[in-house]
Amino acid sequence: MPPLRYPALVLTPPAHTDNPLSPEQKTFNRLSQQIAKVRQQMSDWESAMEATRQRVLKDLLPLRDQHLQLRIQLLAQLDTISLTQKLGKADSETLSQMIARLAENLMAESSDPQLQEMYDRHGGPDAEEQAMFAEMKASTEDFFKLNPEAAGENSSENPKAWAEEETPQTQSQRENHQHTRPKTARQKAQEARQAEQAGQIRQSLQGIYRRLVSAVHPDREADPVMRAQKTALMQRINQAYGENDLLQLLALQHELGLMDAQAVHQLGDAHLKKYNQALKEHLATLKGKMQALQQHLAGSLGIPLFTIHSPHGLSRELQETIQATRQDIIGLRQEMKRLSQPAYLKRWIKTARRELDSEDYIDDDFF
Repeated sequence: MPPLRYPALVLTPPAHTDNPLSPEQKTFNRLSQQIAKVRQQMSDWESAMEATRQRVLKDLLPLRDQHLQLRIQLLAQLDTISLTQKLGKADSETLSQMIARLAENLMAESSDPQLQEMYDRHGGPDAEEQAMFAEMKASTEDFFKLNPEAAGENSSENPKAWAEEETPQTQSQRENHQHTRPKTARQKAQEARQAEQAGQIRQSLQGIYRRLVSAVHPDREADPVMRAQKTALMQRINQAYGENDLLQLLALQHELGLMDAQAVHQLGDAHLKKYNQALKEHLATLKGKMQALQQHLAGSLGIPLFTIHSPHGLSRELQETIQATRQDIIGLRQEMKRLSQPAYLKRWIKTARRELDSEDYIDDDFF
């Protein structure tokens, strides 16, 4: 099935005339072309999303599940090593710390009960560490109770204190004061202009909508085939009117023979100005929908929004993700085989110790 295309409704000067397009006519053409471009982009993104969804369900999700299960198996292998193999005290402690860390990370992705068991056996703050944190917390609370000025509770520099002191009644009074603050003459004039523009736009759309409804209303059609066709047309008309889609309403007028190709061109600039305002608002709405569509796509794939460049490159990016996941699965299987070798296990623990020591050094240096 060939992809859908969205041609723009473009005004051209009548034949046998040298009169150039007016500024409003040029604006109409520019907005029409921009709307057609955004519509086409949305259609391309929607097609790409559906193809991507099918590929994710068929290929990526099974691979991710397999990858997760292998990580759990590798962790269980390390747990078995810690229980069955004789290791030095330092190596045993390092291995136990790494098992705890890996188990904690995996618990965010899986509800497998053995993860919690391994974490409890190897990790979690011990009683001494918990007591130390509790003592620190109690000391901090006692300090601020004895020295309230240290927390800035009576100081204008403590926004938190303001929020705590503000009662629901005073907050409500403040909000009501903001809402009842008198508007300036400029604000009133701007709101009046916006309301007038909105009314003019709606009036223009209503005029086109009524002509279309009068021409195709299915209740006035006796022939069943024609009634079905007009019902489908009415659905398109209602959708275009509901979305304030002026171009679609004009295209339907042309499709039904209610206006010729030069009808819009013959409109005066005052009328076109209203049309152009409707087009601007519809273009802004379409761009908002486009952004929401891209955000939804990024969220469903678990990728940052800025990595989505185009619908045509989406398939390539997904293929790269699938290939990378397959390579990770191969790497995990190889790692599990190598960990059964004592020499490799010793090197693995040594590398893990350096990693843990590096993190401890960073934490100590920071605090």
